[in-house]
Amino acid sequence: MKYLSTAKKYSSRLAVVAGTAATSAAVHAGDYSSQIATASSEANGNQTAVITAVVGLAVIGFGVSMFLRWLNK
Repeated sequence: MKYLSTAKKYSSRLAVVAGTAATSAAVHAGDYSSQIATASSEANGNQTAVITAVVGLAVIGFGVSMFLRWLNK
């Protein structure tokens, strides 16, 4: 009975704290969407730069090897 009395006594305060915590969590979750979008666009840009560099090096390597083969003929 003592626990029931204590629960009734603090139930309104507990409800306010729980509501505030839920609202606070929802507000913080919305703040990261713009940062995620920014990171995604930066990642796409970095991926494009890496692919361009790798393909460029492959083309240069192929060109040098073909040039050296042509010189050895």
